[in-house]
Amino acid sequence: MNRILFSSHTDEWATPPDFFTKMARRYGPFDLDVCALPDNAKCPHYFTPEVDGLKKPWRGRCWCNPPYGKTIGRWVRKAWESSVDGATVVMLLPARVDTRWWHDLVKPYATKIHFIRGRLRFGNSEHPAPSPSVVVVFAPGRLSRCQWCERPYKPARTDAKFCSAGCKQAAYRARRVTDIAVTSQQAAGITPNTTPPRPCLYGLAVQS
Repeated sequence: MNRILFSSHTDEWATPPDFFTKMARRYGPFDLDVCALPDNAKCPHYFTPEVDGLKKPWRGRCWCNPPYGKTIGRWVRKAWESSVDGATVVMLLPARVDTRWWHDLVKPYATKIHFIRGRLRFGNSEHPAPSPSVVVVFAPGRLSRCQWCERPYKPARTDAKFCSAGCKQAAYRARRVTDIAVTSQQAAGITPNTTPPRPCLYGLAVQS
């Protein structure tokens, strides 16, 4: 049983209950377990492999102990994207700091990274895991979605709406703007000292 748990025959390692209790005290309470089985789900609301949490929206505070196989990068990306849309996702992951998903997603975008001292015992195993673990938190506020290309990006200012000057110019040309007015000078990155009020794209006068 233990040999199978830590072998390539399975990538499903159940979260240790006492460890989850500590994480719930620190980061919870959790609303959703996005990757679980009925007999080991950590929240009243959870997604099973049949439901496929990768295809469902994640809302609120989410717990995620994903399969540790080849799909783990997809789970990390889903957690990051969900945080952009307002969710807080706490992940229990293997501390594989040499992987692409670590360098592309965890290192630049995680709100918190907490390496676990020692080795966890997953499921019903009597032996510790063969590799160290890490808790990674993706929380809202680090990224925004560009109003033009809709890709996540790290804004340089709190009132930024576009990921680049190119998207800003494209939004002006297509008039695809939601809650701000973009003038031709603003689209070009020019902010004059004094200009008369210009009409908003929706007909409301604003000061440039």
